[in-house]
Amino acid sequence: HPTMDFARDRSDGDFRTIKPGSLVIVFISHDDLDHVYMCPNQILNNKWGAFHHNDLLGKEFGSTWHSRCSRGWVYALAPTPELWARALPHRTQIVHELDAAMIVLKLGLRPGHVVLESGTGSGAMSTTIMRSIAPTGHLHTFEFNGARVKAATDEFRINGLAHLCTVRH
Repeated sequence: HPTMDFARDRSDGDFRTIKPGSLVIVFISHDDLDHVYMCPNQILNNKWGAFHHNDLLGKEFGSTWHSRCSRGWVYALAPTPELWARALPHRTQIVHELDAAMIVLKLGLRPGHVVLESGTGSGAMSTTIMRSIAPTGHLHTFEFNGARVKAATDEFRINGLAHLCTVRH
């Protein structure tokens, strides 16, 4: 199911439930975030313990996720562009959330706009732009590094955002 699709139908009220394939932002501490795609029978291991995906499936985003092998716990948060920018694999320097918000404001981005971005990089700014132009807009983003093009394309697809953007090399 889409994981960060800003245009999805939320009328069923079930968008808050963590399901297989959901992107979960793992809040470890104020300066330590990670991410995981939920998969039955998988385990996330970190310095706080072993976190079984099955223990979180069916619960709501915002739940506390407890380790089975220690007293450790983390929060399982819903993905937003701001949290994604802090948890994603940084392939390049990123535009942080306050700067990204000012860029969107100054550009006057709204749903339905078509935007051209030069330098996809890690995709943090791209994700913020997509939220601003969803559900009917489109982002055309260009990146000179082939590996970053592939990584961004894959992440946008997995995160349910591919219909909002085209990544070009």
